[in-house]
Amino acid sequence: MTPLSRRAFLVQGTAAACAVPAMGAVGPFIHVPGRQAPDLVLRGGAVFDGLGGAAREMDVAMRAGRITAMAPRLAVRGREEIDARGLVVAPGFVDIHSHGDSSLREDPRAESVIRQGITTIVVGADGSSRFSGAADRSFSDWERDVSAMAPAVNVASMIGLGSVRGAVVGEADRRATADELARMVAMVERALSEGACGTSSGLEYTPGAFATTDELVALCRPLARRGLPYATHMRNEDDQLLEAIDESIAVARGAACALQLSHLKQQGTRNWPKLTASLARLRDARAAGVDAWFDVYPYEAYQTGLTNLFPVWARDGGDAAFLKRLDDSATAPRIRSESLSKVEMIGGWDNVQIARVRNTADRDAEGQR
Repeated sequence: MTPLSRRAFLVQGTAAACAVPAMGAVGPFIHVPGRQAPDLVLRGGAVFDGLGGAAREMDVAMRAGRITAMAPRLAVRGREEIDARGLVVAPGFVDIHSHGDSSLREDPRAESVIRQGITTIVVGADGSSRFSGAADRSFSDWERDVSAMAPAVNVASMIGLGSVRGAVVGEADRRATADELARMVAMVERALSEGACGTSSGLEYTPGAFATTDELVALCRPLARRGLPYATHMRNEDDQLLEAIDESIAVARGAACALQLSHLKQQGTRNWPKLTASLARLRDARAAGVDAWFDVYPYEAYQTGLTNLFPVWARDGGDAAFLKRLDDSATAPRIRSESLSKVEMIGGWDNVQIARVRNTADRDAEGQR
């Protein structure tokens, strides 16, 4: 099967979350006299149907959250009417890289999202999903949990390959055995068959960072016949950026699936000149038949766990092993040196701000640099 284009990914991801159909997808709606009055009529807005065409000045009628009529001028009156002249009317936007799965339980109304016009979020990003495809935590289990929250947004999810590795291999920095790899592939297959809309990796985070390229290819092969994409937080976004892009393309090519580079950046001023080469690699990949895309965010800062300032090798084995290395005179100096090099590369400690802490006793650190 031919891999999905990015637009098809958005459509399929939205459909997986049972989103409202895009306006204009089946042509203009004609109002049928005698139907109940619409709840809402938007008058004279510039309607974009989401399919890439030019705007059309239209009236749009809705009832019970669904479009019931759309035409240049509707005679029907709504219980509520909004003069949309000079404004744009569009389908809800899709946030293809959301971490809303970590906040929906606390805030199912998701007003910070809805008020931006986003009606569908794709979660399970950066290799971490709230399910792994294992028998004790499947996509169906997660889906039931989300439905019980009754969130204000439609929610689709990728399956995080870091979550899969953690469930099978654990936190160790080693190659998966043949049996472990087969179990992980089966978990991915199960999640996709139950409705996951793709896979994601977080290759700067553990345990995802311990996956080899071959492992990633094997775990992404089930995407191909379903036309679903692989989204990746690459293995490096600074000094080894170009090599990380090459690996991402190699995974997509080896698995015959579409590729989405998550939050593409050239981190650190010394790496800014790599922008041209980064885009060239993607253009070359597309010219060679790889359905490769990327997304960016429109601000300079990024948000991650503070542990990301420490080298990946120091996090082998989980938190307890990491803390032991910090106390070991044989490893602590190297950890300190590599961590300080990372901080220097991003511009110094003034560019590191504590946004949130887990321990109440450390709450005073929030907002501090």
